[in-house]
Amino acid sequence: MLNSALTHGLRKTLPLMCGIIFGMGTVSIVTLSGLSALILHSQLAFSTIKYLGGFYIGYLGVISLLPLFRSARHALPNEQPKKKMTFYTGVILSIFNPKTLVFFTALLPTFIVQTNGLVQQTILLTLVLLICTFSVHLVYSKLCGFVAHFFEQRMKWVDGITGITFIVFAVIMLFKL
Repeated sequence: MLNSALTHGLRKTLPLMCGIIFGMGTVSIVTLSGLSALILHSQLAFSTIKYLGGFYIGYLGVISLLPLFRSARHALPNEQPKKKMTFYTGVILSIFNPKTLVFFTALLPTFIVQTNGLVQQTILLTLVLLICTFSVHLVYSKLCGFVAHFFEQRMKWVDGITGITFIVFAVIMLFKL
């Protein structure tokens, strides 16, 4: 998300941020409906989510690294970046991130008082989490707007760091979780 904010600015990063929030809300609904417990207890379902998420994050990492291997003479002066973080990218990143599923299933219930309404509390906690997440992403994106000029000449470094980080996360997801 930060790479998108540095490259495209806050306005064009909003769809990605909204996709992340939508995906997190979807995972919350899955948790509320009890499906997440089934997914976590089904080795096949959890492994499927883990591998889909890991491969997708790895794919995004490779896409971020590709510009580093293009020669300068093949680059067009006003060429638009090929990678675009969209609403759907945010949804996929949230839904297929096994850590989001584990977070909502394992941590969210610890904040619920059993004597009160389960659905209302879960909805309230989810809304608070989504608002906080969106606010943090909004602040990060806005701050990226202030430092983007500094990174304009260093975007290959940013792309490289982003790509390597995503690939490391993918490897960790695929082999350590």
